[in-house]
Amino acid sequence: MDPAVIVLLGTLVMVGCLLGLRWHAFLSLLLGALTVAMLTPTARRERQALRPATTAIERWDRATGELQFQRRARPPAEGRVVLLSEAGDWSHPLGTALLLASKSGGTNAWHLTELKTESGNAIPETAVRLIPAPQYQQQRQVASAHPMARVAEGFGATCRSIGFLILLASILGRCLSESRAADRIVLWIRQVLGDSRAPQGFAVSGFLLAIPSFFDTVFYLLMPLGRGLAAQTRRDFLLYTLTIVAGATMAHSLVPPTPGPLFVANELGVTLGQMMLGGVVVGGSSVVVGVAYARWANRRWPLPLRPETEAATASSHAASSDSRDLPPLLFSLLPILVPIGLIALAELRKAFVPNLVSRAWLEAVGQGQTALLLGTGIALVLAASRLSWDWKRVAPFVSQAVSSGSSLLMITAAGGALGAVIRQTDIADQLSSVAGGGGFRLLIAAFGITALIRIVQGSATVAMITAAGILAPIAAATPPPFHPVYLALAIGCGSKPVPWLNDSGFWIISRMSGMNETETLRSASVMMSLMGCVGFGVVLLGAWLLPLR
Repeated sequence: MDPAVIVLLGTLVMVGCLLGLRWHAFLSLLLGALTVAMLTPTARRERQALRPATTAIERWDRATGELQFQRRARPPAEGRVVLLSEAGDWSHPLGTALLLASKSGGTNAWHLTELKTESGNAIPETAVRLIPAPQYQQQRQVASAHPMARVAEGFGATCRSIGFLILLASILGRCLSESRAADRIVLWIRQVLGDSRAPQGFAVSGFLLAIPSFFDTVFYLLMPLGRGLAAQTRRDFLLYTLTIVAGATMAHSLVPPTPGPLFVANELGVTLGQMMLGGVVVGGSSVVVGVAYARWANRRWPLPLRPETEAATASSHAASSDSRDLPPLLFSLLPILVPIGLIALAELRKAFVPNLVSRAWLEAVGQGQTALLLGTGIALVLAASRLSWDWKRVAPFVSQAVSSGSSLLMITAAGGALGAVIRQTDIADQLSSVAGGGGFRLLIAAFGITALIRIVQGSATVAMITAAGILAPIAAATPPPFHPVYLALAIGCGSKPVPWLNDSGFWIISRMSGMNETETLRSASVMMSLMGCVGFGVVLLGAWLLPLR
């Protein structure tokens, strides 16, 4: 079966379970992954598993046995190797030989001896690849594993790589809310900018708080403040609502450690620091455009302050109680600034100042999981100090945060399983000539595929996870002429168009603001779609002017 058809069928199963059966995203992604795993032929799985361990031969003198590998290729170790034809069936190799190295002019000269061809196989003149014999057998065994075992392997690999980050981010964000450190940050931004610049304040607050927290948490936190300010001024309620959305939604899809950008960065080999920096630049540019649209929409469709819904009332009461009892600003900012600062310092050291500090020390604390653990520890201390150091009162909301984060982790890991089995279809070979040619076509494909999946099934995070699984093998097969962070950012921007009735965030915005469906579509949905397109434009410009290769 054609790889594109297999991937399409798996995606249709996932979307059908999400929309038609209303199943949880975890189950939907898992069934989509199992569908792809079951439909992928063994020969194609073997080819995909073997390719990373093979080395292409550039020139081979059959008379002397001397050979030359392609430039920048890493030659295999000396020993028995298996010969494979680039265009043939890798389940039936061309033969085996003994690879030897000898010194010639200070470098290794490679020779093949004891060539043994399989019966009926002719060794072609070109397009021959080598793989060590032990690795050949090992990778074939991996490729022949049961479909569910391969899904489980992808699931476990994702948990190992980003599981701690998701759970720690969930705890950190909840502690900021419970300790009222988030309220303190928002109050400080309002004091600095003033109520006359409240829209900019809401956008900056939303963006900053959405780095460690999730979109709905930030919206629940800031919306009562926007409602309260609109009650005082008796105007600009739509403006305040949209600027809160503008800040929080872009950080949600572009800046780790929220699950979507975290997963995409991990799939594409982008470091946490690189994704954070790129997300801040692209997201910040998009937020400026979002605030401008919010001002225009506020003049075009002025929105009166609507009666509060039950959810908005509860959130408003929670946000407005004991407003004088807030933690100091420095301590409120530390849980966010410490991990970001350590990760950024580690990235800067590698790029510009290798002798700035001890390498061992910085590698220890600047590693993403360690840095976020330190930030979470500070947030826990901050929450405990507000609760009179009664750790028994801290435990319940930490448990709730772990429960919420675990649900997101299961969804993300199921997406990792889907991405792993999609790679086994070897779809990269088929799509690389279409999406990878010229480099920038890959960025356009990334934005378009993510946007299409988002429109069909609603969730920005699921769209990013699915698109990354499709695009990561293509990028690996034909590396683009720019840094992979641009591809990750294009996927993040593609998750913004078009939020509508199948998106849970759409209903959170609608119900908390009191807008009906039409009002939400023409204001928030249009704004987020516009921000995604503008962000993608910034990504294209950056990849062109500053490829970072």
